[in-house]
Amino acid sequence: MIPARRLQAALRLDQPAPTAAALEKLAHALRDEGMSQVALYRLYQGEHARGDLDELRLEALAETMDRIWGGGWAKGHALFEQALSQARLDSE
Repeated sequence: MIPARRLQAALRLDQPAPTAAALEKLAHALRDEGMSQVALYRLYQGEHARGDLDELRLEALAETMDRIWGGGWAKGHALFEQALSQARLDSE
């Protein structure tokens, strides 16, 4: 299943809201399958921008996005060695 569909399946509104841990587990899997930090962040950011998600789903997405971004936002639990930057996000 393609990454976007996997994340959308995890966020289905007819299912209980996923925990941040569940979304982070998916992010780890996608990273391990070769998805870049920028692509992974954009994927989660795109879902976070949807207008139909409830607060629990948005919070779980935001927490996982912090871990994808890295640096101080990740609070020691970054998914990637190097923190993302806005410049890198804009250029890739």
